[in-house]
Amino acid sequence: MKYKNINSAIHNFGHSFTSYENYVDNEHVLYELKNIRRKGYDIHINWITREFSPAQLESDRIKKSISYWAKGLKDQFESLNVNLECIKELDFYWPANEQHYIVALDDRGVKHQKEITYAQ
Repeated sequence: MKYKNINSAIHNFGHSFTSYENYVDNEHVLYELKNIRRKGYDIHINWITREFSPAQLESDRIKKSISYWAKGLKDQFESLNVNLECIKELDFYWPANEQHYIVALDDRGVKHQKEITYAQ
């Protein structure tokens, strides 16, 4: 287990989830997430429990996407020598008027946070 790789693992995962690779039921999930934000809602996903907020706006597409990406999380982290069992909290945040970011808390109590930015 390489704790120093946690930042890379969460950054890569956050980028992948919010990319055009995340395509479910004939549409990019990113479009649906952006529409939720445009309505003024903050988005939060707890990747350990697979809970989405705002719950009332969780569509079948979003639910399927979260399930799909959560199933691959262990393998994606292991490819960077990060043991998912050492991650006690893993949360994705996309506030309505801010940049999205991902936060992990490891089993040592160390918080890792990465903004998910894109080249313009």
